Amino acid sequence: MSEAAAGTARQGPGGGRPGVYTIPPHDAFADALAEGLLNGRPVSIETRLDLARAVVLLPNRRAVRAVRDAFVRKSGGALLLPRLSVLGDPEADPADFGLGEAGDALSEAEPVAALPRALMLSALVERWQEKTGKDRAKVETYRLAQELGRTLDTLQLWEVDPRTLEALPGADLATHWQQTAEFLAIVSDRWPEVLDARGEVDRVRQRTVRLAALSQRWADTPPRGAVIAAGIANADPAAAALLSTIARLPRGAVVLPSLDKAMATESWDRLSPSSPHPQVPLKLLLDAMSVSRAEVSDWSPDGASEHSGGAARTVVLTEALAAPSDTAAWTPLPMDHNGALGLSFAEAASPAEEAMIIALAFRRALDTDGKTAALVTPDRDLARRVAVQMTRWGVAVDDSAGRPLSLSPPGVFLRLALEAAQSRFAPAPLLALLKHPLAGPDTEARGDWLATVRRIDQLLRGVRPARGLQGIRNRITKTLDRDDPDRESIIEWWKAREVELRPLAALFQRRKTASIAESVAVLRAYLEAASGERFWDGQAGRAAADLIADLEREGDAGGTVGADDLPALMSAIMAELAVRPVFGTHPRLSIYGLLEARLQRTDLMILGGLNEGSWPRDDGFDPWLPPRIRAELDLPPLERAQSLAALDFLAAAAAPEVLLTRSKKADGAPAVASRYWLRVKARLGAAAKHDTQLERLAAAFDGFEKEPPAPRPEPSPPIKDRPTKISVTQVETLRADPYQFYARKMLGLEPLEGLGEDAGAAERGTIVHEILERLTEAQDLNDAAARAEALDKALKDYADHPLTQVLWRPRVARMLDWAAAQVAEAATLGMTVAAAERKGRLTEAGVTLTGKADLILSGRDGYTVVDYKTGAPPSTGRIVDGYADQLALLAWLVEAGAVDTVEAGPVAQIAYWRLSGGMTEGEIRASGRHNKAAWDDLPTYFDAAKARFRQVVGQYLTGGAAFTARLRPEYAPWNDYDQLARVAEWEGRSRE
Repeated sequence: MSEAAAGTARQGPGGGRPGVYTIPPHDAFADALAEGLLNGRPVSIETRLDLARAVVLLPNRRAVRAVRDAFVRKSGGALLLPRLSVLGDPEADPADFGLGEAGDALSEAEPVAALPRALMLSALVERWQEKTGKDRAKVETYRLAQELGRTLDTLQLWEVDPRTLEALPGADLATHWQQTAEFLAIVSDRWPEVLDARGEVDRVRQRTVRLAALSQRWADTPPRGAVIAAGIANADPAAAALLSTIARLPRGAVVLPSLDKAMATESWDRLSPSSPHPQVPLKLLLDAMSVSRAEVSDWSPDGASEHSGGAARTVVLTEALAAPSDTAAWTPLPMDHNGALGLSFAEAASPAEEAMIIALAFRRALDTDGKTAALVTPDRDLARRVAVQMTRWGVAVDDSAGRPLSLSPPGVFLRLALEAAQSRFAPAPLLALLKHPLAGPDTEARGDWLATVRRIDQLLRGVRPARGLQGIRNRITKTLDRDDPDRESIIEWWKAREVELRPLAALFQRRKTASIAESVAVLRAYLEAASGERFWDGQAGRAAADLIADLEREGDAGGTVGADDLPALMSAIMAELAVRPVFGTHPRLSIYGLLEARLQRTDLMILGGLNEGSWPRDDGFDPWLPPRIRAELDLPPLERAQSLAALDFLAAAAAPEVLLTRSKKADGAPAVASRYWLRVKARLGAAAKHDTQLERLAAAFDGFEKEPPAPRPEPSPPIKDRPTKISVTQVETLRADPYQFYARKMLGLEPLEGLGEDAGAAERGTIVHEILERLTEAQDLNDAAARAEALDKALKDYADHPLTQVLWRPRVARMLDWAAAQVAEAATLGMTVAAAERKGRLTEAGVTLTGKADLILSGRDGYTVVDYKTGAPPSTGRIVDGYADQLALLAWLVEAGAVDTVEAGPVAQIAYWRLSGGMTEGEIRASGRHNKAAWDDLPTYFDAAKARFRQVVGQYLTGGAAFTARLRPEYAPWNDYDQLARVAEWEGRSRE
């Protein structure tokens, strides 16, 4: 609608001009509003009693608080405030500001609460999904139900008749959209009947009826006191109709925020509902009120109130956010332009650095007595980061959005309980649950509790135990040393935990669906047993208690839920519930969302998270109403949110002191600067200023002074403290990486195994060695039935690893068959098994050499020493260089008669038997045929290996050589100690 058309025939009941006003963005809205009402302008308020009788309608509850504080500041003493109520919130109750007890049955019905509404809609969506073959996880169904609720609200706010949905032309729509439209038509038509059966009504529908009744009542009988609607920039039809009535009351006024009265008429008329321009919401609202922009007056014609920014800033921002067609009129601004005064930019390398920039700006503001500051951002992660950073200085910041219940201690404990049960008590989630502060006692016994949990942690390291509580108990009892003095107390402690967890485990073991109420009742019982009354303490505990009570009472409305779906569903429900601290936050610092920031003004306004996708957010997606259907129904486009975000930016950035911040990265990837950031910088040009002090401080705040790289470690303990025993496998480690030997043997440091690891090649190799040892000792290796029985017994411990069972069984069976065939073939050549898995020890040069031979065969020419390899055997080069002397040293033990039950005798052959179990079941690499560069002359090779042994032990064990790290890294078999040795520093790698 053009301004010329909009300006005709718009007189109020008394024939006068509509009472519509505006406060410019550079003026503090709440202060200007309070000052105008206290001065009796422009609404006729002659006495303080008139002010007390007035009603002021505001867009949200935060605005109520801001206006109340503004009245306190402006009054300078005692004051009877007007009635401050919320109109802009769709969930606001119009009875609070004038409807009283009048109304029909609909307006008097009890509004349905948000949670049971979402659960009931979830059940409807689930049945529709089953009917259309679109089954989804319960949490996805719940989220769709929430979106369905918002869609129903939209349809009711814009008074769309369900029959209109049925009449939509669906032939041109995709099949799934046709199905969706049919379902939406049915639900919107029958949903009121569902609520009627409960004696309830949708809050939005009730509000629409009440607003219509109130609008009619005030039109027929204007209230005696003044009525002012202030700060509302976006209104549904019912609210817009009420605003239109208020504007035409004898003592009514509508005060709009940030209306651009200077905008060219042609530009104003070109604004469309889908345009992202900040004036779009105000234009649509004025059109809905049948008021032209020319009829809007200034609220404060005599000048701005205190805390006002400069009008030059508003001009710059308005030009920066203008439609692209209007930017051609831009002219360069001088570096000292007034519009740039008090406005600065700060760009960070990462979100964490951006949070530190804002925290430092907060901290700097606190150094000025009485100065207030607020962060305005739609980015909740950034808001939480800033709040955490401020705890460095012991400052708690008031975050208007609160913290999701799912991130509070009770919420996290609840999620951990469900995730542990869902995983069938896998070690990692189970220990996370047991280590949580709400688990166990909070008395002096807390230390004993944590000490026991740490013991359980150690016992559960390595390959994960069998699933379930019994699997945990079996691992604990099997792993605990029978001589451990704490054995019985640890087992009894775990049995007590089993009693607490068993009902929760049973819920997940059934693998059936149960009602949400039944599932939550089981969960509540565990929470009380595990944490006692502490779980319900504090704001978060009370919120969790209310949620659980609501779910137990109303959960049946949501149908049934599979146990495995319960953790995600509960997390989604808790994420919607915010917990805000009642007290303890700093009075001069705040964090606002865009909705909460409207009308509020602090001395320093920080606009953070200025990246595309964050501010403004991407266009939303409505899974129930595609854009074409929204247009057919004359509903506001989803792009409306972007124009509102632009209006919020305009109002906040027009404050006297403003800091705009962004991060160059988001989620680890490069981020695109917000259009507002780019537009304002482009408009200011050379006048744009960066707060380089904050940028430098933030970048260096958590930095470190550059230190010289650590030198290569070369510990040299006294000779008397050095070990005098070494195994044949450790000799090569001592030669290649003496520091590893030192860390393991002298410092006693063993790598800590992971929690709940899958069985890998090391475990498979252990199984093969154990089976071969057992079968060879029992002389059953050639018995196929004995091999199968031994394999079944060995894999019994891995019964809870089905994939391992499926992959390993045939492969290990082929390994055993191949090994048996080789032993049988050796027998045909006159060779017998002399020993299997037999230990030996020999003292030489003051050092005891130990080893264990996998297989020793005895033949006419002497012994054959065999080493099984389930992986790749050492390369020829490694053997030639002397970094794979294991077989040679074992041969030394055999020839010296140092192996148990094996008589001394010459070794005629050494061999690696590679057991692969794959396409090639196995491979023999034996002296005489392979590795001839090293093994062609065995006596010479054996002598060289002995010499290398004497040299290395004489150097490091009986001598004083330093245990230098990574002498031959290409032959160092493991790298478990590289971090301890700080290898990355002294090898010259960049420090990350």
